[in-house]
Amino acid sequence: MKYYRRENYLRKVRGFYEDTGLIKVITGVRRCGKSCLMETIADELRERGIDDAHIVYLDLDRRPYKNIKTPDRLESLIDEKTPSSGTTYLFIDEIQNVKGFEEVVNAFRIEGRHSIFITGSNSYLLSGELVTKLTGRYIE
Repeated sequence: MKYYRRENYLRKVRGFYEDTGLIKVITGVRRCGKSCLMETIADELRERGIDDAHIVYLDLDRRPYKNIKTPDRLESLIDEKTPSSGTTYLFIDEIQNVKGFEEVVNAFRIEGRHSIFITGSNSYLLSGELVTKLTGRYIE
C-alpha cells in the first residue's frame, strides 16, 4: 500500500534512520497516522536498497502478533526475524501491548545492530516512566 509522504515528519526523522544508538519514538494522538509514518519510513529504506529481510515490522495489534504480551515472547520473535549479520531496521507498532517491553528494546539497542522505531499509546509513551526505563537513549 502506498502512503502519503508526510515530508515535514520524514525530514525530522531521516537523519536518524541509520542510528542504532537511539530508539526512535513516534508519538501522536490516536489515529493520527503514526503507523502510516512508520510504514513510509520502511518504504524509504527499501527505496534506498535495504533488503526486506533487514526490515522487521511488528504490529502488535494485528494477527499473528496480537498474542505477543510478554518481554520474553517479544525478544524471541525479534531474534527469530533478525538476520544473522548487518543492521536490522526494527519497527514495533503498539509497543505498550507488551508489559515490560523497555528492557527488551533497550537490550537490542545496546547490541548496536538494530535501528529501532516504536509507536504506542500516547498516555504511556509520554509518561515519565518511558524516560526512566529507556535511560535517555531515545528521540521522540
